[in-house]
Amino acid sequence: MKDYTNTPTLKFRCVTLVLMAVILLVMVLWVPVRAQTTYPEYEVVSGDTLSWIALRFDTTVEDIQSLNGLTPDSGLHPGDRLKIPTLAGMRGVLTTEFVPLGSSLTSLSRRSQAEPADLIKANQLTSPSELFIGRQIVMTRSEDDPAMETMTSLKAGQSFFEASILAGLNPWELTELNRLDNPNRGMPMDTYFKPSEVDSPNNLAIPGLKSIVIDNLPLIQGDTYLIKVTSDQPVNVRAILNGKEPAFVDMGDGVQMAYGGIHALTEVGVYPLTMEFTNSDGETYRFDQYVMINSGNFSTDKPLEVDPTTVGNDDVKAEDLAFKEIVAPVTPIQQWSGLWYSPAQDADCIISYFGSRRTYNDDPTLYYHTGLDLGYCKGTDVYAPGNGTVVGVFPDQVVRGNSLVIDHGLGVYSIYMHLNEFKVKKGDVVQPGQLIGIIGTTGRSTGPHLHFEIEIQGIPVNPLTWLRRAFP
Repeated sequence: MKDYTNTPTLKFRCVTLVLMAVILLVMVLWVPVRAQTTYPEYEVVSGDTLSWIALRFDTTVEDIQSLNGLTPDSGLHPGDRLKIPTLAGMRGVLTTEFVPLGSSLTSLSRRSQAEPADLIKANQLTSPSELFIGRQIVMTRSEDDPAMETMTSLKAGQSFFEASILAGLNPWELTELNRLDNPNRGMPMDTYFKPSEVDSPNNLAIPGLKSIVIDNLPLIQGDTYLIKVTSDQPVNVRAILNGKEPAFVDMGDGVQMAYGGIHALTEVGVYPLTMEFTNSDGETYRFDQYVMINSGNFSTDKPLEVDPTTVGNDDVKAEDLAFKEIVAPVTPIQQWSGLWYSPAQDADCIISYFGSRRTYNDDPTLYYHTGLDLGYCKGTDVYAPGNGTVVGVFPDQVVRGNSLVIDHGLGVYSIYMHLNEFKVKKGDVVQPGQLIGIIGTTGRSTGPHLHFEIEIQGIPVNPLTWLRRAFP
């Protein structure tokens, strides 16, 4: 009898039925797969608008509203979380931070546990050179991921496996965490991370150094910056930013700090930062990265008419030189602590801001205001803003009038101009809030006021920064 169960037609039908079943199964499962598409969430902060968020992430207001079930009448509140349409496939919470010293795409990926491709997409990066210090970047992190801190740098000849064991960590877990193929792929001077209770501000691994941080980012024309280096062995540190070398002071306990100032007339742009670290064995490690210097958004004053004998003559040059010399030393003791007080009785009585561009007597030469002019809305007393030592009492200066200079340590000086009276003398150690002078209109002045100036290694910096935040 003929076997009808083994005919080509029947086989074809069986194969067809199986294929149809597979296709049907795929179609059934496809809907849930699409529904499970992940999006990272942006946490709304005060001042955010949908328009700004859409611009930041290269999307549209309508797409954000659609994905998040919002209507045109929906309001935004700090703490709200919005899924971002253009970042489909990414996970976690989006945050923004300024690129820290030593960052690379690899180190940022290891620290955040985000895929490099996701960081490139979120920040629209086209080149590794775009990761300059002070640039604001988007990071993403799962709330379940641990905080990360920088591991001690691998020593010459040391393996990643050995370093992991010495740190009391599982080398295979640490290998996976740092996106290495195996524990033998670790390289000296590369930056690796380990779980921690708090995030590490350090993205640069140098043998013997625990952390290197630039404070007060992003850098701005006319502003202050601080470089802080912490080490577990003796090390000599040098830094050069845009041709200027801030002086490092040993603060004890392995901490070295250097205060620097950005000249107010520095052109906005990207500048090289070079750092060198030399240990007790004479080994030197050099590091280079670009730093962004942003605009101070300074205003332009109307042309000023002053006595011609107070602009650019030999007496003025001699006065400038005397003040330049007195603020040159970097004394190694930090005398102040915490936030500085306003030297005037009314901190809000500001009649001219730092950095404003100005010219004198129709001369095209561009100058800028090197301090903060404070009026006498609530009184004429002048106070010390923080602990320091009076190092200069200068009566009857051509430009500055009756002036005081206080050394606060670490290269930081404060200057008080156009005073009517002095209430301290050279060598006095002053305390915050101590009376040091009376507001006047001496020197090149158009009316009673206090010109309050802060200089760091001879560079005037914005006093408002020191009145609004504490250093270090």
